[in-house]
Amino acid sequence: WPILRLVADHHIVTFERDRVGLTDRGRLLCRDHPSSLSAAFATVGASDVAHGLTDTLRTGRAATPRVLGMRYWDYLAAHPDQQALFDQAMVQRAQLLSLACVPVLDWPTSGTVADVAGGTGTLLAAVLQAAPGVHGILVEQPQVLERARPFLERQQVADRCLLHAGDLFAPPPPADLFLLASVLHDWDDAHAAGILAALARGASSDTRLRIFEMLLPEDASPHRATMSDVLMLLMFDGARERTVGQYRDLLEDTGWRLERVVASPGPMSVIQASRPATR
Repeated sequence: WPILRLVADHHIVTFERDRVGLTDRGRLLCRDHPSSLSAAFATVGASDVAHGLTDTLRTGRAATPRVLGMRYWDYLAAHPDQQALFDQAMVQRAQLLSLACVPVLDWPTSGTVADVAGGTGTLLAAVLQAAPGVHGILVEQPQVLERARPFLERQQVADRCLLHAGDLFAPPPPADLFLLASVLHDWDDAHAAGILAALARGASSDTRLRIFEMLLPEDASPHRATMSDVLMLLMFDGARERTVGQYRDLLEDTGWRLERVVASPGPMSVIQASRPATR
């Protein structure tokens, strides 16, 4: 009962006499809900990483290497079941955040869009459906691409999508537009700059870049990014959510120029950048 009262305070369950029921928010934790967030919570809770928050707040170091005995990415590579769970969590995140951005953006009528570290292709499939004249490239690790192929086939875009096994820190195949969704917040500034610099090396003078991230407010205004900022601190050393000013600095230091920021109906924004003109 004490636990049920606690989650009731957060509107996960309701009490009616001696009966307990799930609220609409609580149903989001069910695996069979169409907008389920179960995997997103399980990636942290199943391995007791969340219990390391106190030590993380004391030391400033991520909990995952200490709890798991290795970096989180190495842990996923060594545990296929956890990799599959993480992939599902990224699908749920994309459905909740990234996909809301697709209708508010202008997409090209032709050319190639490359989604770098794009998971199993949730965002890229939505883009290809919104832009039927465009071809796609999904850049990911081989074990993730194995699950991407059947998903893209179900979305009826596989015939327009090349699967490319690639390293996040190496230049991707050439494309007219690069997508980077919920990637940079996993990394400290040095590694985030390395990712952006690799994209710059693979870009032409006409290539555009779209970064899908939640943006921390410049002031103390409440925003969902503040909760995610704590989660990043817990999971990866130096990882963080950033303000638009911090992204502008990263872009300018790595061969990009921030063009504009597009808000979506949800908490995620899209930063569009281009290559600066050469003299």
